[in-house]
Amino acid sequence: MKIDEYFMLKKDLKGFRDFSKYEQTYPRGTLFGILLQKRIDNVKRRYGDYTSRLPELANHWEKNKEIPGWLRLPPIMRIKLLMKALGMSKKEILKQFSNPENSEFEDLVWSAIYKDFIYSPIAVRNQFARGRVGELIIRDYLESQGIEFKDEKQLRPAKKTPDFYIEDQLEIDGRVIKWIESKALFGDYRTHKLYSKKQYLPYLEMYGDGVVIYWLGKLDNLESHAMLKDYSFIQSKSKFFLLDMKVFLANKNEEEHAEALGASVYQWDVEEDVKTKAFLDETLKLFDSIERNIIVTGWNRSLRTILRNMGLIPVVLK
Repeated sequence: MKIDEYFMLKKDLKGFRDFSKYEQTYPRGTLFGILLQKRIDNVKRRYGDYTSRLPELANHWEKNKEIPGWLRLPPIMRIKLLMKALGMSKKEILKQFSNPENSEFEDLVWSAIYKDFIYSPIAVRNQFARGRVGELIIRDYLESQGIEFKDEKQLRPAKKTPDFYIEDQLEIDGRVIKWIESKALFGDYRTHKLYSKKQYLPYLEMYGDGVVIYWLGKLDNLESHAMLKDYSFIQSKSKFFLLDMKVFLANKNEEEHAEALGASVYQWDVEEDVKTKAFLDETLKLFDSIERNIIVTGWNRSLRTILRNMGLIPVVLK
């Protein structure tokens, strides 16, 4: 992506509704990655200022029983900062989120858990799932090519371990590649600079030449000694989840659909009452099960709403 396109998107993307203007040009996953990093950067920039206003925040809550409009943070961060302003310890705050029932913050906490696509437990599991899918696409690619490799677990206890170390000869664009790193995010300047220092440069020194795959796309002119690729490098049906951000819903013919989509099937087994630990646990379990495209059977409207809140597109199969 050219730098002027990136800055245009970063400026214009304020929420998921803005995606519709650009989805004919860019994958939804790319737009999601840019919006996600923009929101996180905003939190880092503003958080220090907000912590200096904790007494004002506590006073506003005591008087109005609402969070003031000037506290412009994602839902989870807003509530955690409020609890901190009211003198709650980290342990007490954690307890509020692990068991929101019968708390004065119950409705706020449940709403934040199911709506915050950045910091909620569901959002975190979603990001882990996306990372897992990206790594498994690479694993399938290497195995299909008959290339011997070691993964991160097999390389331990080495301190610096890429996702894949190539034991065989792997040549890409005339370069002999010894390692591959998978990143389920968009490669902008700041992100690339951070990971270059922490990971890519040490990998180059320890293992030799390598390639980084930014699954959600990257800026064209990033400086790198390692080779950089994006989602176009490897073809896989699983990119429906990564790039199209689709979760498939079906209550019949799910096995046929699974074969066509290269998907696994997950049986949803909880009623619609979202304000229960059972519903939250089932949602987290669903995201923990994602390794490729997924079809959910037994789904309900509440789950479909939550998927949308996380930036995903629920697709009902006939």
